[in-house]
Amino acid sequence: MLAQSAAMKHLAAPFAILLVLASPAAWAFAPPAEEEGPALVVPNDLRELAAQAGERLAPPDTPHLDLPPISVPITYNGRLAGYSNLNVRLHLHDEAHISAIRERLHFVVHDLVRLGHAHPFTLAGVDDFDAGQTYEHWDSALEARLGEGVVSELEPLAASILLQRRYR
Repeated sequence: MLAQSAAMKHLAAPFAILLVLASPAAWAFAPPAEEEGPALVVPNDLRELAAQAGERLAPPDTPHLDLPPISVPITYNGRLAGYSNLNVRLHLHDEAHISAIRERLHFVVHDLVRLGHAHPFTLAGVDDFDAGQTYEHWDSALEARLGEGVVSELEPLAASILLQRRYR
């Protein structure tokens, strides 16, 4: 037993030295001095586009109502090519009662979806569509459902497009 404890004492010193040398602090070097150089320019930097989108999607100071996303079919040569999920903002006149419009919101969205399917968008490119007369039909439906002059503008905010594989 005494021989074992003596051997352990002789091993303890080299083991302690190894621990000190293996620690990250023992091998740490001073960081290189920072040099002033040209800023890194990334070709696909989207910060400016994000700022512009944020400004565009920010709520206006005037009365408005943002509708839930509306799915509208996209056709190509009369055949279904995909769908667009469209975010729409209704700009209202100052006298409009938003609470009264919200009570009819389900019917408004129903009208827009129904007319979107009756008058679908047309595929104009892989990431673009032609709305055709869909927005004019929507304006007429909004006027019929909410009253004349309640909605001053129908503004499409953003659209995502999901195409069937053969149209991508």
